[in-house]
Amino acid sequence: MSHSRSTPMTLASTASTRATHTPARGGRPAASRGELPAVDDHLVEPETHTEMIDGVVYETMSANEPHATQHTEVTHLLRGCLAEGYEAAVDMLTRADKKTDVAPDVSVYPSARDPKTGGRQLEELAFEVCDSEREAHVTRKVKKLAKRGVRRLFYVDVEARRLREWHHASGAWGPLDDDQEIVDRCFRVPIPAKALVDRVLADDTVARALLVANNRVIEQALSERERKGERRGVRRGLRRGELLSLSAAVLCVLDRRRVALDDGARAQVLACDDRDQLAVWLGRAATAATAADVFEV
Repeated sequence: MSHSRSTPMTLASTASTRATHTPARGGRPAASRGELPAVDDHLVEPETHTEMIDGVVYETMSANEPHATQHTEVTHLLRGCLAEGYEAAVDMLTRADKKTDVAPDVSVYPSARDPKTGGRQLEELAFEVCDSEREAHVTRKVKKLAKRGVRRLFYVDVEARRLREWHHASGAWGPLDDDQEIVDRCFRVPIPAKALVDRVLADDTVARALLVANNRVIEQALSERERKGERRGVRRGLRRGELLSLSAAVLCVLDRRRVALDDGARAQVLACDDRDQLAVWLGRAATAATAADVFEV
């Protein structure tokens, strides 16, 4: 996500207070003094492409490829791997504190409503997809979300094609190697770190998650393939039985007529999988005096 602070708007103290105590949408009361507001009790108006950090409004900007493309890839991967009981959202505003209202690029949060507020629960995972955005700005946002209680936070570096995770204990980013995986209760399957920047691996990971979830379309496709395989097997079995019968008939006729065959000729008859050829040999066997009479070209 890219941001602009060319014309920052800082709330005056009275405006900030008014925003903090205005009733939230849905009829929930805003936070009282000293309490954190509900995560979906916003300072900025949704759908306006703005965020607020420490009372300063930042305008979020549109993106070019590959940054914009990577947003789609990350969303596709995370949504496809969600465990039951979780939702994924794009650019969803989260009230981090009384003066901060930010929208991670992708959030993963519980489906169940917050029993205290009736609104949504805080996201457990948050992902930032970054290209031109300054790392310092991303880090500032992430610190706010971490302090609010977001359990895990990730930084997809589009330019370097790497994934990093925020370490709460050290308060710093740490790289994830390509062979590392995100193992988390929010996902049905482990997500390879490289899948966040590799389309083919992302598709493979989503497919694996759908298999684990017993996706009905995949289950139907597998069942149909299995049925087709069984039908092919039956047809092949019938065909092979017919060929063996013809081969045995050729050898039986020659034996009855006392036409000598060496081991090579017998093996040739038994190995033949051409029904028409076996029929020709069977016809010749009825009148052949020697093996040459059967196998002549």
